Amino acid sequence: MPPVFSLPDFFEERQWTRFLADWCDTGQAVPRIGFQGAGASREIVALHEGLVLRSAFQPIFSASPLQPVAFEALVRAHIALDGQSVSPDALFASPRTQAQGVLLDRLCRLIHLLNFERQASNSQALYLNLSTAHLQSVPQGEHGSFLNAMQAICALPAARVILEILETQFDDHDGLSQIVQTFKDRGYRVAIDDFGARHSNFDRLWALTPDIVKIDRELLLQADSNLRVRKILPKLVEIIHDLQAHVVCEGIETAQQHALAVDSGVDLVQGYFFARPASGLIQHITN
Repeated sequence: MPPVFSLPDFFEERQWTRFLADWCDTGQAVPRIGFQGAGASREIVALHEGLVLRSAFQPIFSASPLQPVAFEALVRAHIALDGQSVSPDALFASPRTQAQGVLLDRLCRLIHLLNFERQASNSQALYLNLSTAHLQSVPQGEHGSFLNAMQAICALPAARVILEILETQFDDHDGLSQIVQTFKDRGYRVAIDDFGARHSNFDRLWALTPDIVKIDRELLLQADSNLRVRKILPKLVEIIHDLQAHVVCEGIETAQQHALAVDSGVDLVQGYFFARPASGLIQHITN
């Protein structure tokens, strides 16, 4: 059994906990979800398996003019008893069973959606990373059912939710195409993350028809120092645009990388050069 603990200033919102309980397998410990803090620092957190889970959001800006049009949600975890941080890699490697992994993935999405919905403007979108293991364990046709059910407690329109998928981690290309189509049929937009990494190829993009493509940061780093790659990057963006998809250039850390991205014709930019992740929704450049 997970350790029993209390969190200072934590107030459980039983409606949210009960909602998640309906998605837990028999015998699973139900995470507790509620508020912590007060005033401007108040946030929604989850208590799960001895950990405290929080949301952090990194803004995604339109390339020109630089305006925050969306936010990517990231999870931050620490051990409740001593406050020690737990890396995202360690967090998602911790589930011992497939069911535990599915629950953790859904729990993160739940607190991200709740934290985002209470802060965002009516036009800003939310990017959610989806675990490949989770996507492969959910039966075909049921993808997005949890998000749809969340409409009962978080009325964020599906069109403002963008689901990020790492297509290079899928061997079953036909299965991935069905997953993407199911999400689209439910009204969600789909982004392919880290395109250009490892075995990414355009055949997959044509088959998946994503709404958004996030270019692998390694391509930007190579373009920063390699003239040949610098010439190829705009052509890559042009091909993605021909597929009727928007292009995000992420991982931008310098003014030169920003200029390269803009010159390549990307639609959106993201990175530490503009702003680091924070619990609140940053509405301006912070570099």
